[in-house]
Order: sequence, then C-alpha cells, then structure tokens
Amino acid sequence: MAFAAADAAAAWMTDLWRSGQQATALPADLRPATIADGYDIQDRFIAGLGLPIAGWKLGVGSPKQRAETGAGASIAGRIFAGRSHAPGDTIALPDLAPVTIEFEIAYVLGRDILPGEPASDPMAAIGETRVTFELVRSRFIDRRAVGWPSFAADNAAFEALVVGDMIDGNDLAALAASAVVLVDGEERARGLSGEDATDPVRAYVDFVATARQRGMILPKGSIISTGTVTKPFTIEGAVAIEARYLGRAVGFSTKVA
Repeated sequence: MAFAAADAAAAWMTDLWRSGQQATALPADLRPATIADGYDIQDRFIAGLGLPIAGWKLGVGSPKQRAETGAGASIAGRIFAGRSHAPGDTIALPDLAPVTIEFEIAYVLGRDILPGEPASDPMAAIGETRVTFELVRSRFIDRRAVGWPSFAADNAAFEALVVGDMIDGNDLAALAASAVVLVDGEERARGLSGEDATDPVRAYVDFVATARQRGMILPKGSIISTGTVTKPFTIEGAVAIEARYLGRAVGFSTKVA
C-alpha cells in the first residue's frame, strides 16, 4: 500500500525543487517512516516534475552505510537528462550552499530490464561501463538529519551528473586504487577501502532487484551511477574539479547561477 500522505508530500517536494530553496524537513504529517514510503513520495515527486529521465543514481551503498540505513541496499534516485553533463562542462549551481562531490562508476544498459521478465544475470544487460561525477545537493539543509526515508523521498539528493569516458569493467579495483580527485589543482580525495567502499557490481545488482520489486522498467540506454569510489567532499561556488585514474583524467567546473 502506498504511503497515505505521498501525494501531498510529493507536491511539497515539487514546489521546493522548483523554488531552488532548501528546507529543514518535510512537515511532520508528511514525513515518510520507511524507505518504501520515501520511494512512494519520490515516484510522485518525479512524476510531478515531468522531466525526462536519463537513468538512476545510487547512494549510501557501502557496507557501513547500508548498516546505518537499514535498507540492505543503496538508496536510488532519478538522473534528469537535463542535468546530465559532458566532461569539460560548467555546471551552474543555484547558490553557495555546499555540494557534495563523488567520483563514481556507472553502467549503461544495453537492453531493457523489465520487472516481469524471467530472472537473469543483471550484469548481462550492461552495454557500457563509464566513470562519472555526481553532484549531491539535497532539498534539505542537512540530508542526514532528516533521516533516510526522507532522503529517498528527496530523489536521493540528486543535483547533477557528469558522464565521462568508457572504461573496462574488469579494471574497477585498479581504478579505485589509483583514483585521485583535485579541486583547483589541489588534492581533495582518494579511493575508499574496506567498509567505506561501495562495490559497484553489488550496488547495481541490488538496484535491479529493487526495481523489480517496485515494478519499474529500466530502459535500454539508461545510466546507473553506482556510488562513490573516492571519499566524498563538499565544494561551494565556482571551482574546477578533476579526477585522475589509470593514467587518464576527467573534469568539469562549477559556477553560481
């Protein structure tokens, strides 16, 4: 059964998105109690925006974070096609509020994945593997303080995605070990390890299972960015960001609109 207040909560989130402003939390009577409730709000929130969808972003997917959320899997949000960027682009931020930067691995689907089809190896549906940057900016001032169900309702705090080059899917461990992220030429982050590290394959496979449970169609060409492989950090305003990995580099810049 859908969360009873999902429609009203989604309308509230839609208004907040369109204003570009941040709030402390959803009104008390509209707050989701579970991740599933949060997804019910997200579905309606996304429908209310009516924006083309390029794929999905996955967050809080490391073993440590999965234990914190109690979800057993990453929390997913939609990627808006109009906020999907190429390397070298300059991304306009709405204000000087902190934005979290994550360097990630993404899969591009080579075929549709339908909720009712016979179960098969989800990895067989992958057409490409790419590097990405996700920019995370919540509709809430403190996305952790509001709780993970509200994080799910907030489209998992998606702001923008930079889609980089194709890579060999067999090189993921070496990529994570070599990755360094720089801001204005100064090192800010390196690869994560242990309980803090997201396994891109597991994150993707778990997301496909969640999509099946919720009756979602995952169309061919969708990009699924699986979560950060480097330590997340925040930036404010105009900066130049570059990731170096396996002897290659990808970057973008930001400005305040």
